[in-house]
Amino acid sequence: MKKFYFSALFNKNIFYKGDQIFLKRRVFLTFQSLIKTFYEQDIKSFSKILDLGGGDNSFIKVVKENGIDGYGLDIGDINLENQRLNFNDEHFDLVTGISLIEHIVDPSNFLTETIRVLKKDGLLILVTPDWKHNVKNFFDDPTHVKPYTKNSLNFLLKSFKFHQIKIVPWLVCKPNWLWKIPLKFFISRNIPFRYSTNKLIPEFLKGKSKTLLVICKKK
Repeated sequence: MKKFYFSALFNKNIFYKGDQIFLKRRVFLTFQSLIKTFYEQDIKSFSKILDLGGGDNSFIKVVKENGIDGYGLDIGDINLENQRLNFNDEHFDLVTGISLIEHIVDPSNFLTETIRVLKKDGLLILVTPDWKHNVKNFFDDPTHVKPYTKNSLNFLLKSFKFHQIKIVPWLVCKPNWLWKIPLKFFISRNIPFRYSTNKLIPEFLKGKSKTLLVICKKK
């Protein structure tokens, strides 16, 4: 069912491929800031990045624009619940899963394979809805099967021996101090100007979020 659903989504008028490249460039900049903020590393120093569940591979196109070797796999390429990734051990500096893990009934194989293909101290980044604040609409997407909270994600990742886990609001191209303040989740849910194009309003006051952004490191 998921294959038919995502195929229909990509063919809808709301899914503009040109917009996807623009959006994924913003995602890349956000990941770059995230990695610099919490690990003091530069994403452009990475040699290989794997993006799982990336749809049309727009993010990987942006990765390659930045001189990094990128690979993307989606639902038509692999079943992450029971299939092995066709890459050698310790192959990637970074694995990303944007709006992915909530579509997987049992994440054990996905996380085991991610650990296997990550280099030592390699990074995993996940983006997923925060169940606590999406209870009413989470299952409006019929392919959503497993919701997560900050606590459940933290417990899950620790169980698979990830460490230095940071869970922050999914704020795209915002100042990194918004990830560090005590009330970051409350503030991110209440940013007042979600779709405003008024240039007099600072960018950090545009674009509220009820989504989790997770970064962690392989031991």
